[in-house]
Amino acid sequence: MRSAVEIGYELLQQGRYADALPFLQRAVAEQPREGRVHLYLALAYAHQGDNTHAEKHFAQAIALNPHDGYVFYNWGAYLHRQNRLAEALKAYETAYRLDPTLVGAKQAADALRMGAPMYTPTPTATPPPVQPTDLYTPAADRYRSARGCVTAGVLLAVFGLCVPPVGLIGGLICGGVALLRGSVAG
Repeated sequence: MRSAVEIGYELLQQGRYADALPFLQRAVAEQPREGRVHLYLALAYAHQGDNTHAEKHFAQAIALNPHDGYVFYNWGAYLHRQNRLAEALKAYETAYRLDPTLVGAKQAADALRMGAPMYTPTPTATPPPVQPTDLYTPAADRYRSARGCVTAGVLLAVFGLCVPPVGLIGGLICGGVALLRGSVAG
C-alpha cells in the first residue's frame, strides 16, 4: 500500500496539482515534521495559485530542513515567478552554497545578477511544471547502507574484530569509525 506522500509526489510530478493536494495535505497531517512533505505541498499550492498556503508551507519546509539546498532552490524558483528577484537571488545562492551540485540554482542566480530574468511574469502565464530534478531525494536517502555500517561498527567494537595484528584496541577504533560513518550517513 502506497503512502499519501508517495501518491501525492507522483501526481505532482505528472503536473496534476489539484489531484495531488488532498494526498499531500493528508501526508502533512501524518508527518508534520517532515520538511520535504511541506515542500511538495507548497509546490502544489503554488501551481494552483494559492500563494498564501504555498508560502506558509515553504516556510515550514525551510524551518524543518534549513540545510536542504533543494528546498531553497524551489523557494527561489517560486520567488522568481513572483518577480521578487532580490529574495529569489538570495534563495538561489543559499541553495547552491548548501549543495554545489545544484547547477540550476547557480545558473539562475547568475542570470539574476546579470539582469536577465529566467521567468517573465505575466498575469496570464502559468508557471513552468515541476521538474523531477526539483524534487530530488534528500541526500541522506542515498546512503541506504547506514544501518549496515552501524551494525558493523557495533560488532567490530564489541568483539574487537579488525586486522589481527591490530587487536582489541584496533577493533574498537575500527568500530568507532564505522559507527561514525553510519550515523553521519543515516
